[in-house]
Amino acid sequence: MAFKSNSLLTLSITMIVIAFTFCHAFDVIDDRKLLNSFEVVLNTLDPSLSNDDWQLIQDPKNPKVVDIAKFAVNSENIISIDVQLRLESVLSGRFRVDNNGTTYELTIIAIDFDEESEYKTIVFENSKDIVRKLVSFTWIKRKGIHN
Repeated sequence: MAFKSNSLLTLSITMIVIAFTFCHAFDVIDDRKLLNSFEVVLNTLDPSLSNDDWQLIQDPKNPKVVDIAKFAVNSENIISIDVQLRLESVLSGRFRVDNNGTTYELTIIAIDFDEESEYKTIVFENSKDIVRKLVSFTWIKRKGIHN
């Protein structure tokens, strides 16, 4: 009986060590992929990147920029139950890189019940794990109406 317990314990410990080793190895590989893709994204946004300075987004149709805008709209839809916005386009934007990640400030057009409006949104993306957080989502004006 003791032999059976010891072998089960040894087998369990061995499986835990193997699982930990694989998880750690895959985590390192994923981190390298994320870091490499993060550098590529930054290079496509603006080649003259410097820390803590706001940089204009040269191409608002950049897939990364559109993805950030979609994230903002989807997050706002989750927060505000009475609205169901749909992203129409990204008008302009800028971003800033610091030691913690990248902050994106985008001006977008979104549609709610066939009414187009302009919004300003700020999204923070953590550079270590590429987790995004909606910082703010502010209505500016209905499209076509001048203040």
